Amino acid sequence: MADAVLGLGTALGLGGMAFRFLEYLYPVVPPVKLVEVPAGSPGDIPEGGVLLMHLPEGPVMLEKSDGEVRAFSAICTHLGCIVQWNPGAKQFVCPCHHGMYDFNGNVLSGPPPRPLEKFEVKLHDGGVFVLMRSLKEEQA
Repeated sequence: MADAVLGLGTALGLGGMAFRFLEYLYPVVPPVKLVEVPAGSPGDIPEGGVLLMHLPEGPVMLEKSDGEVRAFSAICTHLGCIVQWNPGAKQFVCPCHHGMYDFNGNVLSGPPPRPLEKFEVKLHDGGVFVLMRSLKEEQA
């Protein structure tokens, strides 16, 4: 009888430790909430050019080519500087560490470890809306 109780206690103790270990490996991550952020109208963006917008969820570069509007994060993936548009070279340039991105946000040179983040764009009600992660936490 004592052996059964000792065995059961050992199994429960090891099971509890295993549960805590697995809980540590797989932390609870809240779901990402996307919001449609208004970013002006399509007429605000120059055809074949780029417009920097400082939206509440972060700075965004809006680009229009052949009537299609695209959006990229204006935050450099190296150290978080705000990139600038160089219209002559048709490149995004980070002024701090000279990271360069092409027209599609891909890294051309410099220290950036990955491309600029791309955002989905929706056009409706005569406006441009960018789908971005909400900075506001959900109220329970």
